Amino acid sequence: MPKLSTGRKLLIAARAARNIAVGRPITVSFEVTFNCNANCRHCNWGEYVKEPRLGPEVWGQRIAELKPVVAQISGGEPLLRKDIYDIITEMRRRDPLAVFVLTTNVQLMTEEKYLRFREVGVDEFSFSLDYPDERHNEYRQLKENFEHIRELVPRLAAHGNRDIVLACVVQSDNFRELPRIAELAREWGVCVNFSIYTHLRTGITELTINPDGQLSQLRGVVDQLIHMQRDGYPIATSAYSLRRMLDFYATTSQPNCQAGRRFFIINPWGKLAPCGIIQGQFDSQDELMEKFTKTNTCAACYTAIRANCEKSPYRMIVDALRVVRKR
Repeated sequence: MPKLSTGRKLLIAARAARNIAVGRPITVSFEVTFNCNANCRHCNWGEYVKEPRLGPEVWGQRIAELKPVVAQISGGEPLLRKDIYDIITEMRRRDPLAVFVLTTNVQLMTEEKYLRFREVGVDEFSFSLDYPDERHNEYRQLKENFEHIRELVPRLAAHGNRDIVLACVVQSDNFRELPRIAELAREWGVCVNFSIYTHLRTGITELTINPDGQLSQLRGVVDQLIHMQRDGYPIATSAYSLRRMLDFYATTSQPNCQAGRRFFIINPWGKLAPCGIIQGQFDSQDELMEKFTKTNTCAACYTAIRANCEKSPYRMIVDALRVVRKR
């Protein structure tokens, strides 16, 4: 968890309680572009997308309307937007309270940009990392991306803001490496969060954990991660969520998706969509709820945004207190 004042934490908690009570979002992902400089195996973006370049005022208006607890600024690769600082500045002006998380593959990130992002209102940085070595470069198709992350992240962590989280997508080829990634997080002075791969984006099923052969190995890895977490390793994903990950892979199903209620995205056209997988062009949350959420039966993913947003209020409080005590 990034450094936040006690007063702001209390106001954020109050907003979370209110949003849950009235059916408003915990997290909204503001996907300011679908274009990306990477071409990751687990993602459907990477090719050029013709899209509008909506100005900061549109993004500011959307966050003022929705008032999420967490505003994720993502893509694609948000750093491709030359006006990204202006967008975040306007969003922060319209909503001083929400936790702003910038999601990036780090290729375009520098220490200077990091400091500028903090100045305009970013609270936390989510840095993608899928392997603890150069295999990450091939997976993301980004030249020397791992080397850049390895050199940059410890320098950013040295500022002492506790605002960097490594984001790792768990799939069949990298799950054995998760403890080593957790070790790197501790060595670099940052946290790590794990999210489940879904084939819905790309149709690549071989990256899904095989319940007949690999699931038992993943159980051993999860047990190791939970022990590491208890020993002080900076693993942000709770033991509860890690075990739910196993449940999902055992059944390849997680019912009662709350897309449209607890979370959704704003796409580069300024429209609402249920998630990054199911695209849509809705003008309001009420329309999204009526035309999608009421009849949604999709149960084929359990990504980090679902895992974090669909917890019970009790579980949210327990996990939040755990993180606060650790930090």
